Amino acid sequence: MGNIENDLKAVALGVGADLVGITTRRRLADGPPSAEPAYLLPGARAVIAFAVALDGDRLQDFIAKQRWRPHCEDRKSVAQTLYTIGDALVDHLRARGHAALNVDLNNNYRPEAGAADVTEMTAFHPEFAHRYAALAAGVGRLGWSGNLLTRDFGARVELGSVLTTADLIADDPIADADHPCDRCRMCTRVCPVEMIDPRAERTVTIAGVTETIARKRANTCCWIGCTGYEGLSTAGTWSNWSPYRLGHPLPEEKAALDNLCIRLQKADPQMQAERNSFNDYRQAVFDPNYFYYTVCGYCRAVCAPRRKERIANRRRIIESGCAALTLDGAHRVADETAVAIRTPFGLQVVVPREALATAGASGTQLPGQFPLDRAVIQYIRRQYGSDDGGMAAEAGGVGTSRLEDARPSSDSKDDGHRP
Repeated sequence: MGNIENDLKAVALGVGADLVGITTRRRLADGPPSAEPAYLLPGARAVIAFAVALDGDRLQDFIAKQRWRPHCEDRKSVAQTLYTIGDALVDHLRARGHAALNVDLNNNYRPEAGAADVTEMTAFHPEFAHRYAALAAGVGRLGWSGNLLTRDFGARVELGSVLTTADLIADDPIADADHPCDRCRMCTRVCPVEMIDPRAERTVTIAGVTETIARKRANTCCWIGCTGYEGLSTAGTWSNWSPYRLGHPLPEEKAALDNLCIRLQKADPQMQAERNSFNDYRQAVFDPNYFYYTVCGYCRAVCAPRRKERIANRRRIIESGCAALTLDGAHRVADETAVAIRTPFGLQVVVPREALATAGASGTQLPGQFPLDRAVIQYIRRQYGSDDGGMAAEAGGVGTSRLEDARPSSDSKDDGHRP
């Protein structure tokens, strides 16, 4: 290993990286299209891949539904650290006469034919896949979920990559004998939308390493679950941190899933905003008012380095209950009196019953509150704030214990039915 490689690793570790490795374009040549660094940086010869671990205690509280926001805030802080690491590496390389590019952390998708913007995308192929670079650089291996797993942190890491025209010596991938995934498949049991198949498999090859990973449903299925358009598990007894429900099972066919996802995105206030994280992810991450809205990621969160921990994490998730939205923008665990209200956004929202009794009162909005939450809260205040809670409710079946489908008692054309 030459001096420049050691220097680059020292730079990354010095500004916050927990893991760092190097690979080359030649090593990545056998990978999928999103493993090609020259797509973003013509003439790229090498990639520095790095990872920062998420706070384990905050993640434990997150999956147990004890505290929601601290993990969201940790993800934002980690994203800032990753950008800082990438910037430091770019500066180091450019000072030595090499071109370099700090790859965006997320929301950097390749254009899709017929898609005018991200709301019409269905494939979500990244411009450059951090996990493929990290695999080739020896940072981790792909688990059954397809997430990158590390020996020290499991899947509890966020990834970054810097592309460069420098000729660098590659690190070796982690050997099969040291593969951190033991195929426990806990990841398949904590995805509320059942994205990951527990049995069917496929292979992907990067840097001469062939990984056997799960077959998955269409990417729009994951988008629906991780974005939070559907938070309730198919068992109906637990959810991720999303208080939103479709009120019907997800379609099985890809075309139907794709169409559903597009409809939901078209109705989502966040996706219609002129400035959002899909337009400029980096700007959002460094905006002090931006709230890093996170409701799922359970397939990653469950995956600790040791099987005993993974089993315990799965138990925490499935025993955590269901999420509800309060009218000040917080998410909390729903009790047996919670109600599900239809909204104008193609979704139901679970709210505490007592919140409807005070819906007309002015509430304090949390800083950086998520746009969909904010719009839904405004809708509830308009519809339920005038008539003692508006509780002309009838029995439903969209939650864990006994949720009700609440409709405003007033006669209104905009009464919460799906558009």
